[in-house]
Amino acid sequence: MRRNRFIAAAVAALTLLLVAPTALAQGTTTRVVVFPFDAGRSVEALGLASAGAVQRAINQVDGLFVPPVGDALLVLQRATEAGVDPIAAAERLFQADAVVLGRFSGQSQLEVELVVVVGGEDRSETVRGSINDLSALWRALAETSLRLAGISPAPADLAQMRGALPRAPSLPALGPLGMATSRLPGARLADLEMALELDPDSAWLRSETARVAALEGNLERALELAAAATSGAPEVAEVRVIEGIVLASAGDDAGAEAAFRAALAINANHALALSGLAELAQDSTERAALFERALAAAPRLVDVHLQYAGLQTDPQRRLQALRRATERVPDSLTLQRALQNEVLAAGDPRGALALLRQAAADPIGRSATLFALAAQLPDSVGREALEFVREGRASYPDSASLALAEADLLVAAGELAAAEALLRGVIDADPGATVAVEALATVLGRSGRTLEAEALLRDLLGEGELLALRLVELQLASGRARAALATLAPRIDAGERDPLVRTYYGIALGRVGRTEEARGVLEAVVAEAPDVALASRALSVLEQQARIVGDDDALVLEGDAAVAFEQGLAALEAGDWVRAADDFGRAREFTEAGLLAFYQGYALQRVGDSRAAIDAYRVARELLGENDIVLSNLGFAHLQVGRLDLALEVLQAAVASNGSNAQAHFNLGLAYFGIARFVEAVASFELAVELSPELADTAAPFLAEARRRSQR
Repeated sequence: MRRNRFIAAAVAALTLLLVAPTALAQGTTTRVVVFPFDAGRSVEALGLASAGAVQRAINQVDGLFVPPVGDALLVLQRATEAGVDPIAAAERLFQADAVVLGRFSGQSQLEVELVVVVGGEDRSETVRGSINDLSALWRALAETSLRLAGISPAPADLAQMRGALPRAPSLPALGPLGMATSRLPGARLADLEMALELDPDSAWLRSETARVAALEGNLERALELAAAATSGAPEVAEVRVIEGIVLASAGDDAGAEAAFRAALAINANHALALSGLAELAQDSTERAALFERALAAAPRLVDVHLQYAGLQTDPQRRLQALRRATERVPDSLTLQRALQNEVLAAGDPRGALALLRQAAADPIGRSATLFALAAQLPDSVGREALEFVREGRASYPDSASLALAEADLLVAAGELAAAEALLRGVIDADPGATVAVEALATVLGRSGRTLEAEALLRDLLGEGELLALRLVELQLASGRARAALATLAPRIDAGERDPLVRTYYGIALGRVGRTEEARGVLEAVVAEAPDVALASRALSVLEQQARIVGDDDALVLEGDAAVAFEQGLAALEAGDWVRAADDFGRAREFTEAGLLAFYQGYALQRVGDSRAAIDAYRVARELLGENDIVLSNLGFAHLQVGRLDLALEVLQAAVASNGSNAQAHFNLGLAYFGIARFVEAVASFELAVELSPELADTAAPFLAEARRRSQR
């Protein structure tokens, strides 16, 4: 069939493009997907720009929506690589009512073989036009596409559609314009500005340049161009949507709302206008309703899925929202990670692994990186996760990320020799695999072979500042804080100001029990360089430790227990929860202590193994007494496994132990919410926000729902 030739050409084009530099009316959306048209080399830029023009025109019709052409192309590429029917994939993932594709021929006098697929049926027609009047050709393509799809716009909508393309930009502008309109990566402000020099009055070009300028942080230029575009084309939905995006980026919420509403007055089902308006809505119910309408029009909007899921106060509904999201966008690792984290937070690691297996069964979503997500699963499913990663390596034998994931799981299982052998194999195949070399150095350090690890890093990095930092990282990660302190102290005494070096120094001070000095160093780094996330995490760990055992009762360990404890702290500071749980567990095998049990419980909870976390927290409670942090975490773990009775008892004890613990009050509010004691839930949420205003956003949907239900 002709459509197959067009699909093959579009996939080839994508490869080149990706490497090149008030109440609103509601109704059912008709979803149309437009693939880039195949165009010969002499008119190559026409392919993407023409698809963008058709998208722009059809989105003028109330009740229709065409998603960005670039996303359609990505689905097409993934489907072709997986050997599945791209049209069927587009119909499934976009819930498309019609799919449009076509092929250009000719140079000055053009012909387009247009194919519109509706319900599996190909409907085709040849559309003719001239390179000298592209606007007329684009209008004809848009109108013919709708006619072949069986869609008959009202006369007013048809006039609006024609008005969206009054004058086509010049040919040299079509390349950067098509790239920007498609939303594919690669659109550059410099290229669009050059195009504007040729076509300074094009509202379409001005608008897309404004959007890219906002993305690149040039808000002044973005605002100027968006205003000019709106002045030139106030009745074009795409122009008003971009105006709203730019104004929202500049903090003008009122102006952005007006722009989004203007777009929706043209097309009440424009998904991007709906999602933009939703982000500005103050009421969570209104926001959720707008997000639902946006997703009904465009089911593959990743950010909208995430925000909609975040509004769900019921964990089961949040889980369902994320599952629907991954069904619509199976190729989004962002959504897969969010779903995995949600299932793990509910204490169901086997469920998380089952979802990964389900995702890998979808040819569109299957990828090496998807298999590598199994490395984040807890030890309780470590063996199954390892088998899953090995299945992935059988399909993607050249994937370095999968090899590293397998090595991580081997380390978590204590199989350091196997991890070493695997990493050496990766390095033998690619001696320049820096990440694998550094991972091997870490494995050697954890095995106590620090001299070998240091030699490996020296061979990789040579002498210099980078080597010095990596050696300090290695010392801290392998439980040799005193050696790191000895390395760093002379530099600090000499006036070292690098925030990362000072962060390492603060961490080393904390590890050897010089808590006050450590706190002072880390607080200074956080104040001067807030973007150094490691300093914030290290300070948080230090303060948490002080709140649990006090500065004067710092845990003192010796030998292997001390090494395992330090390695666990390093993993905590790096956010490597799986490894942290393993390290603290090893430390507990040598010496039982309340702080070790607490930290192991905390790490287990972060990876979703809430039942194992509860066991560790209970030991911590026995050894440390009625500490509010231990109790708050234990209570939340009970919530995660559905034991609301135990959660309520423990969390009431937490706030009784320390009435100023905002997180404990918030967790208690969740417990009250779960047992339908909404008046008490409101009081707990409000007190949590009063004590810690940064909890306001997290508490907002729960608080709104609890207030609503308490007034029934």
